[in-house]
Amino acid sequence: MTSSCVNGLLNRRLAFAALLAFLPSACASAASTPPHFAVSSPVTTTTSVSRHFHARVLDRVRTDRADARGLELVGDDLVEITGPTVRALSVSGGVRAQQNVPGAPADGGIALAPAGLWHLSSAFTVLRDPVTLAERRRAPASHETWGLCDDGTRLVQSDGTTRLLLRDHDTAALISEVRVASREWSTARLGDLACVVVNGYPQVWAVVSGTDWLIRVDLSTGVVTAVADLTAVTVAEQPTGVDDVVTGIAGAADELWVTGHRYGHRYRIRLQP
Repeated sequence: MTSSCVNGLLNRRLAFAALLAFLPSACASAASTPPHFAVSSPVTTTTSVSRHFHARVLDRVRTDRADARGLELVGDDLVEITGPTVRALSVSGGVRAQQNVPGAPADGGIALAPAGLWHLSSAFTVLRDPVTLAERRRAPASHETWGLCDDGTRLVQSDGTTRLLLRDHDTAALISEVRVASREWSTARLGDLACVVVNGYPQVWAVVSGTDWLIRVDLSTGVVTAVADLTAVTVAEQPTGVDDVVTGIAGAADELWVTGHRYGHRYRIRLQP
């Protein structure tokens, strides 16, 4: 591995070490924040007791090193936001459909819902056709978007903080919010999201931006129920710059697709203990 790759890995480890600088030596039982807490409710921060996973790379597909900012699995296709475009890709990497996005901001997230494919950013809220990606309708934009997924009943949106916004998945109207209730992750900047169901409860895997980690958050309490180490992806990719980080995840359960800023490959991974 080249010296630049080693430096990149070291920078990520230092970033993660800073997040865990005050991790207690013994984990206390996790205390939940109240369910359905309102947008203006205070947050009770706890020490989370969580499961630990690591990524195993199952497959990788070469990319065109686009500025990937979000990812969603739609049938057999991966839908990816790349700044000025949104495109549907076969899992082998071929472009099946593409739409230009004039004036697209730096942020954005995309999620499949019963109403269609929601594409949110700080500049617009657009509902797209899942097949052609053409725009169906618009709704008012209100928040910066670093990630988006649908948990089956709501859209879940991240904005680069520890806050997750819960929206109606038919209208994109804001319903409530939940914050990560964990001391270890109190400074995390949550990026792209993948909604999952664990033991019947809606949860979300979230990219911790700028690191090699995912955290899994219970959407009713904010408690971190699991963490996942993506070092295997970083080692396989060998990124050359500090900004070449994971920016997109998609999938369900313990199998995900992962992409990154200017990544040379898209990765299919399995999260295992």
